[in-house]
Order: sequence, then structure tokens, then C-alpha cells
Amino acid sequence: MAIDVNNIQTETSANAPVSKQKSASALGDHKKDIDLNVSGTNNAKVSSVPGLTASEINDPNSIKVTIADPKTPIVVLYGPPSCGKTMTLVRLARYLKSKGYSVVPEKTFRPSYDTNYKEMCEHFDEMINSDNAAQSTSHIGFMLVKVLKNGKPICQLLEAPGELYFTPEAPNAPYPPYVDAIIKGQNRKLWAIMLEPDWTDFEPRANYVTRIKKLKSKMGDKDKVLFVYNKIDLTEYVLKVGHVNIKEAIHNVENLYPNIFVPFQNQNPLTKFITKYNCEFVPFMTGTYVKKMSGGQTYTEGSSIYAQKLWNAMLKLLKG
Repeated sequence: MAIDVNNIQTETSANAPVSKQKSASALGDHKKDIDLNVSGTNNAKVSSVPGLTASEINDPNSIKVTIADPKTPIVVLYGPPSCGKTMTLVRLARYLKSKGYSVVPEKTFRPSYDTNYKEMCEHFDEMINSDNAAQSTSHIGFMLVKVLKNGKPICQLLEAPGELYFTPEAPNAPYPPYVDAIIKGQNRKLWAIMLEPDWTDFEPRANYVTRIKKLKSKMGDKDKVLFVYNKIDLTEYVLKVGHVNIKEAIHNVENLYPNIFVPFQNQNPLTKFITKYNCEFVPFMTGTYVKKMSGGQTYTEGSSIYAQKLWNAMLKLLKG
């Protein structure tokens, strides 16, 4: 069941302070930083994304994508660099395939000259099933995949570079045209906004809240929002596997990211006293990561109950 920000059921009354442990799954370790000059902003850092040409890396305005299916909704995994978007896609794809769904890369998403994207599509199953976290995070960096059940499309999942959504080095950088094109496109969007329990300092978090507020102003009337509190296993809010002190987790998010839910306040005079916010919230974890002596990290997927809750939350909003 999806967890509604507006109707929180507390599983325990005890306050639980968030753990200060840093995430072992920081994905940025596997990607090379390159200076990016964004027009009208200070220089930012962007990771070298497999498939992007040198000109696209240095000028994101030249990135080209194609959404061949304008009717099937898109779930946009939205967040800053290293927040877990890639491994969220990996874990969700594994779960969905285990439940009889088809998870198929959209081969026309990138231009034909992107031979790396073609290779990613051909080896997608191999990459998502690897226990080598570095293999997934260094190869899956910019993909659109379609989820189908019995041949019927349910949604499309978009994983794109976090630097092109938000980066602390250039918090006000404009979106590149391809992001604006997706925002304005015909597809209904579900924005899966990624959050972390111990991400950076106050100022970047405040800038991220401002970025989300601006994103809200660009959303269509039918777009939905789901806040994904990733790396919940690194907090003290997990009572046992799959059972989380939701009330305290949400309070922690409100403290870390002040006013983050405010842009989604329900303005309907008939229902605003019942439903305060038009968004939902779900805790999530991808799994555990152990550093290998030979380098890299071994990935072990987390309990399927977290993937199940994330998918159920998405389905509820996609159908609503």
C-alpha cells in the first residue's frame, strides 16, 4: 500500500533519530566528473554518461531523445547525482521481472549514433542481474525502459543524469531542452522525487527544495508526485524488514528539507481539510553494498517488500 503524506499511520510512538552513517551505495564513485559550462550559470560538474558524445557532455542543450510512445505515462526518477536513481531502476526492474512483467529498453530513445545505448539495450538483462554494483552504475546512466504486463504497456521508466536535474554547484542551471521537452510532452508524468536521510549540507538541500518548487510550476495538471525516501535502511526508522516508522521518517524529511511538501498543498476547498498534500511518500532501499578487495562493490538486493511497496505506490498514482 502506498503511504500517503496526508494520512500517516504511526507504527510506534518512539522518536527515532536518523543515523549519521554515510551511504555505502554512493554511485558517483564510478563516474568521471567533467566541467560543464551551462549558459547563464556558474560551472557545474556533470558525470560522463555512457552514450553521450563529447559535445553533448559539454553542451547538454544538444542532447537528443525521442519518446516514441506519447500515450504510455513516464515515471521520471528525479534527483541529484548519486542519490540512487540507477540502482532504483535496477532493483525495480528485477522485482517486476520476477512478478511476470516485461521490462524492455526503448531502443529509439537515443539517436542511432549512440552505439553505447544500443549495447545497453542488448545487454540490459545482464547488467541489471549483475551483483557488481559498479557494472550497473557505470553502464546504465541514461535509459528509457517500458514496463508491460501480458503485452500491455503500464508505464515507461526514465533514468537520466542527476546533474541535468539539479547539482549543488549550479542550483539554478536551466534544464536542457530534452528535459523541458519531456516535461511539456504529451505523456502523463509521475515524478518519483528521490530523497536521502543524510545528503550533503543545509544550503544544497534548501536549493533542492527550491528546484522542486520550480519543477512543480512546470508540471501538467495530470502529473503526479511520489517522494521516494531512499536508503531507509541507513536510518533508525526501520522497526523490522518492511515495517517503517513512517510518521518519524516524514518528520525527518521535513526537518532536513524544510517546506518540501508545501508546493503540493491541496488547494481544493472541498477536500483540503481531509487531504493536505497532493503527493505520496514511500520509504525504499535497493540493497546492501560491500567493497571488494579487488575493487568495486558487491551488490545484494534488499527485501522485495520495499520494491513491492514502491511499485504499488507507482501503480496507484498511475491509475489515479
